[in-house]
Amino acid sequence: MKILMLSNDRALLGEAASTGDTIARHRAYGQFVEKLAIIVLTKKGRFKTNQLSETVYAYPTNAHGVFCCLKNGLAIAKKLLAAENYDLVVCQDPFLTGLVGWRLKNKYGLKLLLHFHGDFWDNPYWLKENIFHLLMLWLSKCTVKRADAIRVVSGGIKTKILRAKITKAKIEVIPTPVNLEQFKTPDNQTVISIKNEFPGQQIILFVGRLSPEKNLPFLIHCFKKIKSDHRNVALIIAGDGPEEPKIRRLISALKLEQSTKLLGRVAYQNLPSYFHAADIFVLPSRHESFGKVILEAAAAGKPTVASATTGAKEIIIDGKTGFLTPINNGKKFVEKTLLLLTDDVLRIQAGANAYAQVTQKYEWQTNLLQVVSFWQKIINNKN
Repeated sequence: MKILMLSNDRALLGEAASTGDTIARHRAYGQFVEKLAIIVLTKKGRFKTNQLSETVYAYPTNAHGVFCCLKNGLAIAKKLLAAENYDLVVCQDPFLTGLVGWRLKNKYGLKLLLHFHGDFWDNPYWLKENIFHLLMLWLSKCTVKRADAIRVVSGGIKTKILRAKITKAKIEVIPTPVNLEQFKTPDNQTVISIKNEFPGQQIILFVGRLSPEKNLPFLIHCFKKIKSDHRNVALIIAGDGPEEPKIRRLISALKLEQSTKLLGRVAYQNLPSYFHAADIFVLPSRHESFGKVILEAAAAGKPTVASATTGAKEIIIDGKTGFLTPINNGKKFVEKTLLLLTDDVLRIQAGANAYAQVTQKYEWQTNLLQVVSFWQKIINNKN
């Protein structure tokens, strides 16, 4: 089968990504298809076509503005479809890529699959982040109705879509495939080196983009309270993003410079050492559709304290593999974090439970095959 995909992820074009395994995942998809052509909607830049493998290619739109981005995406698709037939168009979101996919479905008769990688619907936190999210929400409600199939990464997202009276048979829950093997075995010398930066201290780790939905100011304020009750603790933040200056100012204002380290962008292959050096992982997000970093932490045998987002609730067994706390509830977040830091037996057991859970439920090859099998199922469906 031949798949035409639409994405916004510039990592597919070779741009450095702080915490992503995007290229490895799409190369893996390419092993199961005749061809995977990915049109990446880039509004700026001078990206070139990127051949990821013998069967996987990424094509940039390099457009100025949203309208031209959509126009260029359709133009690239037209050339690809003129050269050879494709069986399915896969859109990585129900917004702009979904809009282009909808157009391709109408014009060329392709089957349309939409992905929900984010927790958009019935989510007040997401709507408040940007006024344009109201428009995007409306657009997603339109594209979903035209899709032949919808893939979601958690059961919670599926429940929200079903409330909109979308046919149940169209929706498939398939987690994002994550290759957890590299997170099981770290570079021990690097782990020791990281720990030596904070001698005699326990380490709390956050990994992710420094953007509003990740709720980093909330985490910094919670860490201040944790520090006042448990002095021998440090916070490491791995990732970059638009909120980095704001976070640095807050750390300085709260006088946490000596116990907080912002790593900036960290190469994906270097992340396992940080997970193993940490004592616990934290994810204070206001919304998450899945949260693959929780899986990565668990593969390193670390428990997670997370806000009870749709995605975190899908993975964490509260009280067994970590703790879930109400979104933006600083008192509970601090309480559960301190509980894991001060109870060695509980922390180690929760980490072991987390490891056992993810290695059984989130196997890389199994999830890859689920995705590819879903593609084939959609193509074979004659309705």
